[in-house]
Amino acid sequence: VLILRVMVIGYLVFYTSYCVFDSSRGGRRAPSASLAPTPDRGEILAQMLLLLASAAISFWPAAVCYGLTGQVSTWCTLLAVACAFFWPMALLMAVLFDGIDALNPLLIVRSIIVTLPAYLLLVFQLGLLAVLGMAVRQVSAYLPMARLLSSVLCLYLLFVGAHLLGRHHWRHKNKLDWGL
Repeated sequence: VLILRVMVIGYLVFYTSYCVFDSSRGGRRAPSASLAPTPDRGEILAQMLLLLASAAISFWPAAVCYGLTGQVSTWCTLLAVACAFFWPMALLMAVLFDGIDALNPLLIVRSIIVTLPAYLLLVFQLGLLAVLGMAVRQVSAYLPMARLLSSVLCLYLLFVGAHLLGRHHWRHKNKLDWGL
């Protein structure tokens, strides 16, 4: 059961990455699953590791702060919020470049700076989706078939977030100048 669960989650990560890629090329709707490339185990594992690498590079300062203090202090919380601000751009670069070598912090910071007003809006929208997802989880605890309903709604919110992330690149590709 664990292997099956990992494969299903891996395919969802792969398809979500494909949604980011498709919307970064101008796609306006979720790509058809039948038209998406069918990944093998290696590609699924590579996408999962890429997601983890972008999170690790983004959140390592907050993790170090927590590791040194051993508690969640105000400074660690502020650092975690700053890291969460950094993560969407790192994730976008990891998906579009399809490699860990794109996770250069200097390039990520430059990309944030050149699109700062639009990036602030993107981070705000992604934050609202995350808060909405947490609210769905809380409210669905009181409904019948709660787990299924909240999972479907959170998956939908994940796809909306993936589309917003890809559209950020589509709208600002000239400013970003990534050569894609």
